[in-house]
Amino acid sequence: MTADADRREALRKMGREADRIVNLILHTSMPRVDVEIQIENFRQECLRRYPDCEDLFEMIYAGRFRRIWDQWQADRPEDEDRPWATARDDSQ
Repeated sequence: MTADADRREALRKMGREADRIVNLILHTSMPRVDVEIQIENFRQECLRRYPDCEDLFEMIYAGRFRRIWDQWQADRPEDEDRPWATARDDSQ
């Protein structure tokens, strides 16, 4: 594989992982703490691949997960910290 092909495959893999987490939120009754673990594992993998892109992860993925959880899981009991929360997150 070429470097471009490797990069595209890595990006597709990240997209599939994000979609998998969204499906966990939408279609399972997985406890929030378990979703938090999945998000943190995904965050670590993204940062391993792209160490200078933490802000980008927060803007794209953390925001997406937060919106989906808030919209579809509003009737769940409140848990402690959000799995997508960061020091920069003012929505808590």
